Amino acid sequence: MKKAKISSAILFLINMLGFCFIGYFSGYFFGEDDTGKFLIDVGFVFIAAGFAMLAHIILHETGHLIFGLMTGYKFNSFRVFNLMWQKDSDGKIRRYKFSLAGTAGQCIMSPPEMKDSKIPFFWYNIGGVLMNLFLSVLFTVIYFIFKGNSYFHFVCLSFIILGLSMGLANGLPLPEITNDGRNIVELSKSEKAVKAFYIQMQAIVMIQNGIRIKDFPEEWFEMPTDEELKNVICCVMAVFVCDKLFDEGKYSEAQSTIDMLLNKETAVDNIHKQLLKVNALFCELTGEKNKSKIENYLDDDLQNFMKAMQDYPSIIRTQYAYEMLYNNDIQAAQKQVDLFEKVALKYPYKSEIKAERKCIALAAQIFAGRG
Repeated sequence: MKKAKISSAILFLINMLGFCFIGYFSGYFFGEDDTGKFLIDVGFVFIAAGFAMLAHIILHETGHLIFGLMTGYKFNSFRVFNLMWQKDSDGKIRRYKFSLAGTAGQCIMSPPEMKDSKIPFFWYNIGGVLMNLFLSVLFTVIYFIFKGNSYFHFVCLSFIILGLSMGLANGLPLPEITNDGRNIVELSKSEKAVKAFYIQMQAIVMIQNGIRIKDFPEEWFEMPTDEELKNVICCVMAVFVCDKLFDEGKYSEAQSTIDMLLNKETAVDNIHKQLLKVNALFCELTGEKNKSKIENYLDDDLQNFMKAMQDYPSIIRTQYAYEMLYNNDIQAAQKQVDLFEKVALKYPYKSEIKAERKCIALAAQIFAGRG
């Protein structure tokens, strides 16, 4: 936990330094402009920095795509913010709306078959970082070779600074942080991590093909040892075990397994941790409805996460159960149903929508039975 806080502080510092440098150079280039141009210059600074950031996000994910294809990976999906292009089971690429708190983009690919318990992983993971650094070097060359005015030079510096910042944030293998550099280190150390990485990537393909997690191969669901739970990739397999129990409707067992996992020192990242709490909260709402347990799950971290991910199906399902079974607010619960139907139209993973409908139906059934 302490290492994770230090790593998060380092990442925050890297990002803040990047924006501080941009702020400094905006003052350097435009600080002496007359008052009439002030608003134009401020607007230009935000547009230029925003454009550079967007370009680096797109190029970062494109780097994963290019180097993945070069090493035998197959395309699954490409996302920038909440716009996602996914290759569906019929082979067609369709556009969906999907976002994940804490991530600006994602390129998901399925790796080639394992040989001797190995798959290529270095170039796929490092590809995004290399693209950010390449773009920084390219604009450094442009900055010094081509003459231009202050606006041109500021654009170049925005690309240079943000490329270095994003490259460092994703490439530094900081402990207990999930990024490209950490993935490479963990995959280099452990065959179990390589197997876990392979399963996770294959699982996404199966979900895209409409297969629910409860129907995944049974041999995939092996609870990691305490030592393996310290590996950021291996510990995701523990999340898989919890998700399978939940999808099978074994809510009591799923909740106790989640509680066990949350009370251990693990490398489970914050997104998975909060999603586990969402499922545990649903289990409690449809089970004992113990007030202290519900409030314990629904701490400030989870409340903020649920607000940030309010369009995520499992969040909507749990919010529905909370309004219906805890607050007895039918109108608020109905708003969650309406939101769910709206989200379902554009959500990429139809197997998840099918599973969440059953959860909503269960909560409604419990409410009706109680009435």
